[in-house]
Amino acid sequence: MPRGTANKGSQKDGERRVARRVAKAALIALATVAVGGAAVHGLGLLRGYVRATPTHQVSAGSLRLVKGPAWMTPAILAELDVGLLDPDFPQRFSLLDDGVLRRIAAAYETCVWVERVERIVKHDPRVDPDRPPLEVHLKFRRPAAFVESRGGFYLIDTGGVLLPGVYRQPRLGGVERLVISGVASGPPNVGQVWADARLDAGVRVAEAVGPKRRQFRLVSIDVSNVGGRRDPRETEIALLTQSGTCIKWGRAPTPDAALLQEKTLGEKVAYLDFVYKRLNGQVDGVLAYIDIPNEAVRRRPADAGTRLRS
Repeated sequence: MPRGTANKGSQKDGERRVARRVAKAALIALATVAVGGAAVHGLGLLRGYVRATPTHQVSAGSLRLVKGPAWMTPAILAELDVGLLDPDFPQRFSLLDDGVLRRIAAAYETCVWVERVERIVKHDPRVDPDRPPLEVHLKFRRPAAFVESRGGFYLIDTGGVLLPGVYRQPRLGGVERLVISGVASGPPNVGQVWADARLDAGVRVAEAVGPKRRQFRLVSIDVSNVGGRRDPRETEIALLTQSGTCIKWGRAPTPDAALLQEKTLGEKVAYLDFVYKRLNGQVDGVLAYIDIPNEAVRRRPADAGTRLRS
């Protein structure tokens, strides 16, 4: 074999090895970025000058989100698989095909956990080599609370949309979340809004107190008396702590409550903050109740629990 031919063959073999290494590196170069309220996920795909060749097409198996919001569990993460969301999605494709990119967006939009696909951005690695070749900007539905119903716990987002799964415990991953109890209606189909005035009130309260859940040691929100259905003389919403202290929240957050000079959600949280700080956090299991509308607290009887510290 002529020497020139051998050199050319070696050179081509070397180029193939380099291309394979670039492709492999690109497939594992995944990134996660946060922009505004959206979760932005970089999907590591083959670089443009590699994916244009027929021997280095993109594999659908490389479309994986490596990380989601803090609440996302591995099981939920596994559901965000384009191949599962679109079973007919091609096993191999080129990113030069804009129709495939639209199909990727459509696949993610079928996932209940995804509120919407905000945009898909391609980066030229020759211009910005530190960024992944493809970024899919997803806005996820944000879990608000569990709803206790039919012997299980159902997860809903901040808009009252039912999310997938029935849980034995009110935990998402290793984190406990507030439970809304007293909702008489049954759950709708997954992905639909759970249309119930009591549940809507519970979600709004859960959103208000959620950031303080651990500080206030909150466990559940009882909405069974919204609208005075059980007893018009009692608080419409009651929050319960881990050791049984009842927080009488007052009326459900509605326009009528505002007309009746009910405290706003923020004012009620601020009052709870005041009580907990005033009592050095000695509230849970020490007070029988906190009556927010009347700005009153009541201690447990002396033989029913720990006394307040002076």
